[in-house]
Amino acid sequence: MRKELKTNHIPDLTLLPFFIKALSLSMKQYPIINSVVNPEVDSEGYIKEYVVKAHHNFSIAIDSEHGLTTPNIKDIESKSIMQINSELKDLIEKVKRGALTQADFEDGTFSVSSVGNIGGKYFVPTILRPQTCIIAIGKANKVPKYTGDGAAHAWEPIDSISFSMSADHRIIDGATVARFSQTMKNYLENPNLMLISQ
Repeated sequence: MRKELKTNHIPDLTLLPFFIKALSLSMKQYPIINSVVNPEVDSEGYIKEYVVKAHHNFSIAIDSEHGLTTPNIKDIESKSIMQINSELKDLIEKVKRGALTQADFEDGTFSVSSVGNIGGKYFVPTILRPQTCIIAIGKANKVPKYTGDGAAHAWEPIDSISFSMSADHRIIDGATVARFSQTMKNYLENPNLMLISQ
């Protein structure tokens, strides 16, 4: 789908907007993923509260000459893949010009870190507090997939991307993260679902 859109409509479309949209759609089923923690703790060190946010404001890790910075795209839940792609390009340009403002960083609810353009395949991300979850997306690469069975089996090359997620286990349990990840994976493997989902 991305290749077709690049050829006919959006020549600069990357894979990242597809991930971002799939994450947002998955959060509608697992809203706890889009939560932030009040840093205040009680006398025993336990958190007092967390807030599940209605708006999906994704902090996007962007490489700059001064290191990574994490401005956010706001209200992703109401945006198309093309709108996300456009806003992502705008953020990258602002980073290059050194034109980011405080508003670009405020109210982030979830973080996305991708090293696809650098070349890394897999890494473990660190949560950007007070958010409670972050995803790390590696570079797309070809891997062999086993098909068929018995004497008719074969290997075929497929495109694959590894990703990993870190979550604050004071708020989100591992089973929820796994189910959320599987939902996101389903959207990515069946991108038409993203076009018909609300």
